[in-house]
Order: sequence, then structure tokens, then C-alpha cells
Amino acid sequence: MSDTKTIRVISPVEPITGHALVKVTRMQQITEVQYSQHRNFFPTIQRLKHNRYVVLSTGELKVFARNDNRAQNLASLRASLKRLRRLINNNFSGAADELFITLTYAEDVSDPKQISKDFDGFIKRLRRRFTTFDYIKIAEPQGRLKSGRAVWHYHLLLKGVAYITPDDLAKTWRHGYVKVKALQDVDDIGRYLTSYMANIPLEELRHTDGFEGNPPIVDKNVAGQKKAFVKRGRLQYYPSGMNFYSSSRGIKAPTSNYMSYNEIKQTGHLGKLTSASEVVIESPGFSNKVITEEYNARRH
Repeated sequence: MSDTKTIRVISPVEPITGHALVKVTRMQQITEVQYSQHRNFFPTIQRLKHNRYVVLSTGELKVFARNDNRAQNLASLRASLKRLRRLINNNFSGAADELFITLTYAEDVSDPKQISKDFDGFIKRLRRRFTTFDYIKIAEPQGRLKSGRAVWHYHLLLKGVAYITPDDLAKTWRHGYVKVKALQDVDDIGRYLTSYMANIPLEELRHTDGFEGNPPIVDKNVAGQKKAFVKRGRLQYYPSGMNFYSSSRGIKAPTSNYMSYNEIKQTGHLGKLTSASEVVIESPGFSNKVITEEYNARRH
């Protein structure tokens, strides 16, 4: 039997009924409310060593299948982006000591292991000057290729460093150029940054297969000129199974709890509804509908 899973995006989005049980995830000013037609509160598998797992209901031992399907890998990366967005919003809100830093190379580097080693050295040197800071690092492939491989750089969300100049950061980095941006004017940092990192100019896209239907293309104003971008198009450059982001110990994942939709609406302080989506997930013998709403307390 095939275990193929399909995901269909539904529009317009169906409203969530008042009595429905929803999962609520609060991330500072951002609140995510999610309704799932079918819920599973208990784990169905337990991970073991050497890429194995046990099915808890039957006791069967199985091996995780290697994912070589590019479309499935893109779906996995989109899920990782969603987890990253939540992690960012739970820890960064635009405070004065929060910076968005891009670490680039003077010469192209196409080896992910090399940039990881270089970043570890950068953090060790930064810790000698600032002992108490936390960060989220994100590896990003650029559109141009070198010998058929993506060229890499890092994005870094840094908090707890009161003041440091771009020149000092570049001297600490040692490998090239540094760009620094403050985040005080961004009220949904997670969505802003993951969109920034995932979208790619249409002219730089290698493939258009692996997307559902036509690639979602949006026009943006860049330096006074309209430019076409493919949403999440940059994801095709990540190798299958790559963990493209990580964080320091002080970065905490958000927690969730369950309550009725009426209850969360009555608590107030949600702010403006900024996005809503509905998807239907289907596989042989199973179908589930998931509706997700996101609110921003800084918007009214």
C-alpha cells in the first residue's frame, strides 16, 4: 500500500466554531490558534538509535526511510521554517539589544561543514568579549552556484549584546563582510525573517518542479524597481535532511495548551488577526483538516 501524503490548501478559510478545542501557542506578542479535525495527544512512535524507531501500538521495530524525493524534502523544509518562525517569535521581539546579522564570505564557500566550523570559531571569539548572549543561527544558500553547489552564508539573530559596531563584528568573524540590522520596527520578526530567507528572485530559480501547481510568485519593490520573487523558492538549494538552523541554550521553544475557541477569544489581548490558513492532509485511509489563525497584539 502506498503511504503517499497529499496536502491541499483550501480557500476561503472556514471559520473555527466557538466550542471547538484548539491548540494555543503564545510567543510574546504573537499568538497562534490551531484547530485540528483529528487530534492525537499521545506519541505513536519512539525514536531509537541508528535511525530506528518502535511503533508503540504494536512494538514493531522500523527504520526511518531516507528521503530522496525533492518534493517531500521541500515539504519537510517548509515545516522546519514554521518551527523556526515560532522559535524566533518566542525569543525575539525587537528589543534594543537584539540584532539581525548577516555573516558573508569574501570568497565563495560551498561546503556546509566549513561554514559550521567557521561559525563555531566566531562564537568562541565573541564569548571572550560578551559572556551572556543568546542566538539563533540560520544557514542560507544563495542563488548562484559554484561547480553545481550552493554558495552559503549565515544569518544570526543575536540578543544580549548591548553595543558592538559592524567593524568589530567583521573583525570577530574574520571571513568577509558583515551586515547588521536593528529589529525595533518589526512586530513579527519570525515571519519577516523566514520570508526574507526563503523567497528567491525568479531569475535565480533552478527548478520550478516540486511546487504544488505553478510556483507562487510575488512582486516586490527593490530599489525602486518591481522584481518577481518565488515564495519559498530558495528551499530547493538545501540538501535533503540538512538541519539548517540551531540555537544557544538560552533560546526556548514555545509551549502550547488546549482550550475552547470561545475561551481564547474571550481572554482578549490577542490583537489583530494577521493570517489564516486551512489545509487538508490526506493519505490512504486517513484525512485531516487543520485551520490555523495567527494574531498580533501590537496590531489593532
